[in-house]
Amino acid sequence: MKVRPNLKKLLRVSFTSLIYSLFFLGLFFAIDYLFDVKFPFIAFLISVTIALFFHDEITWQVRHFIDRNFYRRIFRINQSIDTFNVELNSTLDFQIIIDKFTHFLKNSFLQNDWAFYYCWGEDYELFGTSIKPDLLPSLVSLPSAQEMDLIYPTVSDFQFLRKLRDKHSLLEELANRLPSGLEQAYFFPLKSYKGYLGFLLFGPEFDYYLHFDSIRQKLLRIFNKTADVFENDFLYSEVKRKSLQNYLLVQIGKQISATLDLSEVLETIIDSIKQLVTYDAGGIFLVDEEKSALKRMITRGYDNQLLEKLTLKLDLGIYGLVIKNGRPSIINDVSQNTNYYMVRKSTRSQLTVPLLNGEQVLGIMALESDRLNHFTPGDQELLVTFASQAVIAIENAQLFEAYTQKQRLESEMVVASKVQKALLPERPPDFKELKISFINIPSQIVGGDFYDIFKLGDHKLAVAIGDVSGKGAPASILMAMLYAGFRSHLKVIYPVVEVVARLNNLLFDTTAEGYYATFFFGIYNRNSRQFTYTNAGHNPPLLIRENGSILKLDTGGIVLGFLRDQQYHQATVELMKGDYLILFTDGVTEVMNSEGEEYGEERLIELIQSNRNENPNELRLLLLQELKKFSAHEEFSDDVTIALIFAES
Repeated sequence: MKVRPNLKKLLRVSFTSLIYSLFFLGLFFAIDYLFDVKFPFIAFLISVTIALFFHDEITWQVRHFIDRNFYRRIFRINQSIDTFNVELNSTLDFQIIIDKFTHFLKNSFLQNDWAFYYCWGEDYELFGTSIKPDLLPSLVSLPSAQEMDLIYPTVSDFQFLRKLRDKHSLLEELANRLPSGLEQAYFFPLKSYKGYLGFLLFGPEFDYYLHFDSIRQKLLRIFNKTADVFENDFLYSEVKRKSLQNYLLVQIGKQISATLDLSEVLETIIDSIKQLVTYDAGGIFLVDEEKSALKRMITRGYDNQLLEKLTLKLDLGIYGLVIKNGRPSIINDVSQNTNYYMVRKSTRSQLTVPLLNGEQVLGIMALESDRLNHFTPGDQELLVTFASQAVIAIENAQLFEAYTQKQRLESEMVVASKVQKALLPERPPDFKELKISFINIPSQIVGGDFYDIFKLGDHKLAVAIGDVSGKGAPASILMAMLYAGFRSHLKVIYPVVEVVARLNNLLFDTTAEGYYATFFFGIYNRNSRQFTYTNAGHNPPLLIRENGSILKLDTGGIVLGFLRDQQYHQATVELMKGDYLILFTDGVTEVMNSEGEEYGEERLIELIQSNRNENPNELRLLLLQELKKFSAHEEFSDDVTIALIFAES
């Protein structure tokens, strides 16, 4: 039986009857006395009419008097509910309405234990309480919306938690985690028109209010209305945040287009996020493949000196998992996560997203908070969007760096090409009985082919050709070394085999393993018309006699720089009138057509024999035209070097 409400009703009826009686009697005697009414019945009707007119006011004043003097808690909560009901419509700011609701609970239930939990992210977080916070769980989980609908099949109402604990294991877990004063706690879910947003817990003293049906109904209405307002204000706040997010993304996009300074753009990104998601520390870290670690790019809120000392390995902690899986991660309580690698002692929750370029993870973006359960799925979605902007900035910076490096390298290579060309002879020496023509075409800016033709005194002509392993810059360096060594040895020793043997040891001692050079060197003596040579693994030059016979100059030994202290052999041939000596690198014979067929020595010999009446310059041009026609390309895939020597007399 509801004793308190019946007692209150009895008091209200008694006081109302007394007040009505006194009011009526006062009116009746006042009218009869003042107006000297001859018929008392008329005075009675006038008094009744006036009393009925003031009925509502009298009733309200009586209730107000009773509540204020005999039921102060009821009076206070009525006033508090009415005030908060007005405040619910006063703002669209989600955080403000949360604060107002917490303030309402605090002022309304001074003598009650209460707790307010709100669904923030994946868990329900303690937003306010009259109990010491450390006595209550900070984060709890509740059944899903579908399961809660089965527990609360109709409208939300106040129920004992002890009666609900048997309906779901999570409710039982919640009951077990509450302090002893809340064993008889009332549970009320905050359900909006879209779903469950939170819940309220009230201690046993809350039973006092539920004895009064009018108060119970007012509380049900205000709590349900609050849930709807929470939903609306949260959506409004999200729309505002989305609008600010789009604005910031546009600004970042403009900055990405305006500057290629990666640090400047990343700083803008990490600071822009602060306007949308509060955090106590944040940073952008890129993968350093060489060190198998993360490189700090931009950070806020961290001890940078500590970060410089730490090595953030790719296979450690949450960062490592995000990089490995390529998926974002929210940790509501880092103390409960064994994978968390502590960098800040005050951190309680963490949000980490990968920087993805397709399927490749370039790095991570991380935010840390000193509050539990701080980050939501909405924050994660936002951070993923900003991460995509960071990836664009990183790509642009890397492309620009690569372009700059390429430009610098090409510039350096142009200089190297000029130096290389300065090493090689520009024009053939003047040797009366011989007509000489040569050409060198690098496949890149610099090449690895070597050739040299020069006089040794008045009666001798030195001829050398070589091809170093590889292409481009490394090959050009090895070629310059070959040239310098070759020229230095000629100053002391003339025998061709001795020059080549010493040159072999020089390359073996000064180059890395796996690098080598093919080399051919010969000396022509005009007095004896003899040509003495040695061939160190090079394509054998062709000596085509006037009668059409062909001699390949292949006597010698292995390539230079492969093995030390090698013995080379030399041979001597006579260069007669009408003979053609053709020296070339493998870039000539290995030119390929569209069918993958090489040009080969046979075609080279056939071309020379068919046009042996041409002078060397014209024959050189014919050969180049033939090679380009055969390959169907203007440029060659390998260095091409040709030297043509014709014995005119």
